[in-house]
Amino acid sequence: MRKIIMVLVLVTLVVSLSGCLDTQIAQIDQLTDTINSYLKQGDTYFNQAATSTNKYQYETALQQCNNASSQFNNARTSTQEALIYAKNLQDQIYINYLQVTLNEVDAKINATNELKMAIPLFKNNDTKTANTHVDLANQYMETSLDYQKQREDIVQQNPTKFK
Repeated sequence: MRKIIMVLVLVTLVVSLSGCLDTQIAQIDQLTDTINSYLKQGDTYFNQAATSTNKYQYETALQQCNNASSQFNNARTSTQEALIYAKNLQDQIYINYLQVTLNEVDAKINATNELKMAIPLFKNNDTKTANTHVDLANQYMETSLDYQKQREDIVQQNPTKFK
């Protein structure tokens, strides 16, 4: 009788753990879609802010930078959440993917902050200092593209993990 109870407890434990694993993978998949959506929207706002800055529409540009920051910060929060699930699973592919994603998001946040600093400087005709911040923003965005490429490579190398 005791062996039967042990077997039932063991089977129950295995079944419940496998359900947890599937749930965590589903959470990562869902969060990855959310992250990509935030990144796409943040990129759109950032590009609009750059265009508005070039057109001397500084108030509009600042609002678009704030919108980009909000989207990128949402992406960061979602990425950190997904990374917790990946670490719980001890899945190195997901962990690497999400760490690269965090690096990409941080680069985009930094780029947006640099553009935000440049806008009031342009408004006050301090173009030399403003252009320094714009150059830094461009460098951060170029870095983010490198991270984006790394993410795409991870996905291509692991098609069964990413839908």
